[in-house]
Amino acid sequence: MNKLLSLCLVAATAASLAGYSHSSLAQAQLSGTPEELREFLHPRPNTVNINGEGELTAYKDTAKVSLMVTSDERSLSQAMEVNQALRLELVQEFVAAGIPQEDINNSKFSSSPQFGLFGRNPNSFEVSARMEIQVTSEEHLQLLAATADEHEEVNFESTAFEHSEEDDFENQVREIALQDVMAQKAYYESSLGLELKAINFFYGGIRQMARAMPRTMMSQEMAMDSNGRAEAFATAPPSASPVTPTFDEVEYQTNINVVFEIVNEN
Repeated sequence: MNKLLSLCLVAATAASLAGYSHSSLAQAQLSGTPEELREFLHPRPNTVNINGEGELTAYKDTAKVSLMVTSDERSLSQAMEVNQALRLELVQEFVAAGIPQEDINNSKFSSSPQFGLFGRNPNSFEVSARMEIQVTSEEHLQLLAATADEHEEVNFESTAFEHSEEDDFENQVREIALQDVMAQKAYYESSLGLELKAINFFYGGIRQMARAMPRTMMSQEMAMDSNGRAEAFATAPPSASPVTPTFDEVEYQTNINVVFEIVNEN
């Protein structure tokens, strides 16, 4: 009786252990970080990154010049008439020099009364109007600077340089960067016996690099002495016009990084 009981207990224990083993195997779990689990369940393909660069140099061929024309007269109407007459005279001069009429524009206009030390009534009225002129040659740029020198009422305010073919050059520099990528791809495929397939890319955008434009002041100004002879003095007064800036270079740069999958490896 004792032997039979012992055998039954051993059999029951073995069956229990066997059931526990199967249960524990059925409930097995993976553990790890999300990135580790993703790599285990969906392994990434073998990839390679190829970076291509593009660079082009051009010249800024358009300058937008701002001239401020200021008139000061006893009455507001006189100041406005004088200001308009001077601007019309300048427009005729610029057109005669070859600047297209449509490239000459009048923009900001303002007026302000001028008061003396005493009294409530203004002594005069000042009228200011800005002219914006677009030029495409250094000769026309120098003409505008000379106009500011010749007319006390005209102030050479600023010059903004632009490249008229900017969009076309941006497309060209992108194409150069892609050609660089594809040339490297062909080299690696040929040299290493690989077949590469593009699966992603990263575009670095267009960068424009330009040198600072010269804005030095005139070093000399001519003056007439009592005998009518021209004299030069070394330092220019604060109101002297700046030396005319010149058209400068602009460099277009970009980079494109393409991710390739190795789809065949011999």
